[in-house]
Amino acid sequence: MNRHRNLSFYIESLVLLLFLLAALVVLIKVFGTAQEMGMQARQKTDAALILQTVSAEFSAQEEPFDQAVAEAETSGQAEVEFLCDSQGHTAREGSYRVTADLQAEQTEAGTLVRAKIRVSDARAASDSLLAELETALYCPRLTGEEGA
Repeated sequence: MNRHRNLSFYIESLVLLLFLLAALVVLIKVFGTAQEMGMQARQKTDAALILQTVSAEFSAQEEPFDQAVAEAETSGQAEVEFLCDSQGHTAREGSYRVTADLQAEQTEAGTLVRAKIRVSDARAASDSLLAELETALYCPRLTGEEGA
């Protein structure tokens, strides 16, 4: 009888061990997925902040948009691409890639420059778009410019 009890104890212990291992695997997968989702959420938050900063720079015609807006006004279109940090400041080795396509439309009173700004992960092998924004800037033509 004692031998039969030892065998059943070992079988029950083995079943319990397998159950605990399965539960551990499930927990590891859950925590791994949660960490990945947290990183994606962080990137989306950074992308939204970058779009705010970059669209303000576009509206103020600050670097690098000053030359691109002038080029779009003369040729009708321009492109800007640069790397930036998580705050939207231009950085040589930034984590995020910002691309902006500018299209200009001439009107009687001035020029309307539309910009499509996209933020993607610079470290990703593929073009993983994180956020996108369309904005516009109106550049009025001054009355003295008509004769020039």
